[in-house]
Amino acid sequence: MIHEDKLIEPSRKEIVMKLFCLIILLALANSSASSGYAQDDPIKVKTKGGVTIIKDKTKPTRRELEAVFEQRMKAAKDLNFDAQMALISPEYTAILANGTTWKYEQIRDHIRRLYEQTVRTENYTCEIKIEELTVRGNEAIIEARQYCPREQRLRDGKIHDVYTSVLQTETWVKTAGGWKLKRVENERDQVIEVDGKPANPDDTPKKPN
Repeated sequence: MIHEDKLIEPSRKEIVMKLFCLIILLALANSSASSGYAQDDPIKVKTKGGVTIIKDKTKPTRRELEAVFEQRMKAAKDLNFDAQMALISPEYTAILANGTTWKYEQIRDHIRRLYEQTVRTENYTCEIKIEELTVRGNEAIIEARQYCPREQRLRDGKIHDVYTSVLQTETWVKTAGGWKLKRVENERDQVIEVDGKPANPDDTPKKPN
């Protein structure tokens, strides 16, 4: 006959081993979580007086960039070319959705041409939203979504209702002169409409995706 204590003893050992393994796993998970908060991680975890405080480290940078984006929108509303270019780095580069690469000269010419074609109006409703923000040292990587309905004179010489929107990745760098737009890439969710109809950048008809 096998005594009862012989049956219970292995079960207790098994429980102890499971608890020991669980403690080790929790310790490793906690260590990994702590080491995971790198310089560009938006979260700071601090324990004080038995209370865990979670702080978003990107908030000050987000406020600064939201103010810069307000300047950006005001420059666009006022068709103020110099104010808009003051927010762009001389090292600017962009990779467009079609694979074309732009440098500072191309974005400068594009903005100048756009402002010359756009009809000035008080009813300005264009906006740019910061959907995601990652801070890495003196750089901020932003997922920025733009919406811009406007009246614009196109190649046919007539004024049309134009609507554009896009989600793109923007890299901003903080300089002695403030935040500057350094890079644009990963354009997606792009919409271009002329008089309510889908259109290519060259104004030719395009079927909706």
